[in-house]
Amino acid sequence: MTGTVLTIGTPTDDLHDQRLRAVAAACERLSAITGTPSPGSLTPVVDLLKALAAAGRIAVSTEDEQDGPWTLSYVPSPEALAAVSSGTAPSWGARADAKHQKALRRVPGAVFRLPYADPVTGAATDDFLSTFTTDWSPFTAACAVAVHPDHTALAGTSVRPRPYFSGRFLRHPLHGDLLPVWVADWVKPEFGTGAVVVNPAHSAVDLDFAREVGLPVRFGLGEHEPDAGRETWLTPPIVKTGSTVRAGRHDGLPYYEAAQAYLRDLLAAGHADQAESVSLGQVPLAVLTSDLAGELRWAPALRARSLTEPTDGVATVAVSVEATPMLAAAAGYGADGPTIVAASEAVPGALLWLRLLVLDLAVERPPASVLAVARVGAVQGIDPGWLAGALLVAGRTDETVSVKAQLGEQVARVAGDHAAAVASEGEAEAAPAKAATQIFAALAAADFSATFAAAAATAKTVRRGTSVGASERDAFLVALHVLFGLPLPDGFDNGSLAGSFA
Repeated sequence: MTGTVLTIGTPTDDLHDQRLRAVAAACERLSAITGTPSPGSLTPVVDLLKALAAAGRIAVSTEDEQDGPWTLSYVPSPEALAAVSSGTAPSWGARADAKHQKALRRVPGAVFRLPYADPVTGAATDDFLSTFTTDWSPFTAACAVAVHPDHTALAGTSVRPRPYFSGRFLRHPLHGDLLPVWVADWVKPEFGTGAVVVNPAHSAVDLDFAREVGLPVRFGLGEHEPDAGRETWLTPPIVKTGSTVRAGRHDGLPYYEAAQAYLRDLLAAGHADQAESVSLGQVPLAVLTSDLAGELRWAPALRARSLTEPTDGVATVAVSVEATPMLAAAAGYGADGPTIVAASEAVPGALLWLRLLVLDLAVERPPASVLAVARVGAVQGIDPGWLAGALLVAGRTDETVSVKAQLGEQVARVAGDHAAAVASEGEAEAAPAKAATQIFAALAAADFSATFAAAAATAKTVRRGTSVGASERDAFLVALHVLFGLPLPDGFDNGSLAGSFA
């Protein structure tokens, strides 16, 4: 167990909150006993925001573009999402892994790579923009690509009121036409790659956009081949029906055969991969508020690019940064992997977000352990002074527990044997006692219920006045310290426990 203990998630009620706090406190005491120091400083949250913005993982939302406040949200990368979805990411525990994979949304489709056009010659360059699509049967008729306002494709480009043409062109990978890159708020950064092919004749959304900004409406599918007779002219949108028109050697194919043929051509040329879009949405990381004493300069026109590009010549404002608990958790995560105490309800939510976030921050080491803490069913007749301890030892942390008066009384009795154990010396022994081994094994597994059961057996021996071995006495005192915060004897040497938790 490491020195850093993070608590994730919102408790369902006051008892659940007390149980979460009890588990986190026990983990912190256990970390101190095992000798793993807590890191001295946290990663500054602004540095984390800059790193995420440089990777294109920040999306900005606001009701007032100029005056804010501005909410900076995290959008997981396709790579991080795919790693968790496929099970190739470092494990966060079998139960958490299963819940994380179940929580992710999957949509089958394909990723198309469209080469950027040289701004002078128009020739295809080696750089490309990736788009995700679920229906490419009319792909030949695409007239543009649209990206969300914080997409990395916009790095270094001028900014205008949205929607606007970015000034960049792509080459259509099937026939080489030049496609303008537009910037539009309706493009969802969390879906696919945050860039979409615009095909107005074959999508109602794209058709509305084309009418708004003046894009051409070209047909790639139709119920018949149009000609000079106006009665043959097609009416948009035509969606997943008809056969290909103006498709060269693929002319006349049913739309579903056309999709297969186009994908074969693109795969063969290295322009596409059959893939699925794995998504979760986006989660707020920070709120920026205008503040003359703020620590950050923010250019409203540049949005997330304010964090990565020079702002010379662009209007800026001073802002303060209010980090959300998610960003604070990422700042405290550390390179060594923390111990995470999470409300059970947060495992498929906040814990998954944190997992994706640290992957996108290039921190591959998983937590030392993840303890899911379930809610509390009922509590009956517990002395408030021992409630936290009873909640801690009532059962496995991931089990819903009900605490009865008998357990509270047992906790009080076992804790009451602390003074007698401190006063005893413990008999010398050739090897650690079995009871000591059981206590340390339970502690190493952060199984506080099993730790209490093993310690309760030793307490009976202490209560009878029977001598116990030095190892059992030390294990008993360590258990009481970790579980209930009772003090260790003056001069207790944590180094003497080396190897006990193995």
